[in-house]
Amino acid sequence: MVAVWDALRSSNPAFYSPFFSSEFTQAVNQVRDDCYVAIIEQSGVPIGFLPYHRSGRSLFPIGRTINDAHGLICAPDSTIDWRGVLTDLDATGYEYHALFSSTNDAQEHAFGWTKAFLCDLTASDLRYDHWLEQNRKTIFKQRRKTKKLVREEGPLRLEYASTDPAVLDRLIQLKREQYQRTRIFDIFSVEWIRNLLHLMLTRDGQLEGRLSALYAGDKLVAMHMGMQEGKLLHYWFPVYDQAFGYASPGTALFLEIVRQADANQIDKIDFGYGELPYKWTLNNVIDSVPHGAICVSPASWHTRRLRGGMLRTLKALPGKEWSKRVLRKVHPQFGRGSYH
Repeated sequence: MVAVWDALRSSNPAFYSPFFSSEFTQAVNQVRDDCYVAIIEQSGVPIGFLPYHRSGRSLFPIGRTINDAHGLICAPDSTIDWRGVLTDLDATGYEYHALFSSTNDAQEHAFGWTKAFLCDLTASDLRYDHWLEQNRKTIFKQRRKTKKLVREEGPLRLEYASTDPAVLDRLIQLKREQYQRTRIFDIFSVEWIRNLLHLMLTRDGQLEGRLSALYAGDKLVAMHMGMQEGKLLHYWFPVYDQAFGYASPGTALFLEIVRQADANQIDKIDFGYGELPYKWTLNNVIDSVPHGAICVSPASWHTRRLRGGMLRTLKALPGKEWSKRVLRKVHPQFGRGSYH
């Protein structure tokens, strides 16, 4: 079944993201006890795989909200009866926030769209960091910041594939501090997410965790935990030490990864969905992906759409920083349900 899964995925360019790998589902299954795979067959032959979690009668992509790419793995010319699949699974809907598909599922079921970002390092005759310097003013200014960091702390050194759990623990600590500063839910307070990253750190296979650490002298100034599959690096959890914020060490880390891309057999860096400022600065390929739900009944779809719209409206209200501060004080675990 894994071989069929991998073959179907390889036949469909829409599923380039490592989140569609059977190995990602297997890794999540090692840290959670509620992982399922629906196998869709035609005349006894598997034609599709849907990895998911269940909450009541609602289904969610494997890995929940730390998964940046969702969909039913199938050949590009397949026609899958989503409602039939959901009915057979006794589910009312499949909720997604970044659907990648070669069929028309997205158009029919989307609530809205968000940007997804990719760096194609082979798209220009220039080396990608040189292309960025010519096309992004903030990157051109980064050279001066990095020189100051080197002058004050020492030369830069990138450890692209660290397997040191202490470095990963430091990354998790800094990410937790970042979430607290920005008053969003601390996803690393969820045990299985911490366990998954530590599992990926030492995992051996076609899909591997990739922990990169940037040092200035003997100071650890920035880190990134992602996944590499083939020549694609998925940029997942970047962070930097606030003590060195004057030098934008997160950007310096990314540029060092780009400069060593050939040595580490990378030709694409995938940022996934979500319109964060650094993604706008560093990408050269922008796509759009839908968020929404595929539901058995129109009533279920409209209920989910209304709920999602209300949340987006609340997030867009003036004074949201004050609201977030109050919400975190009154209900510090708000948002945790999305990760369970």
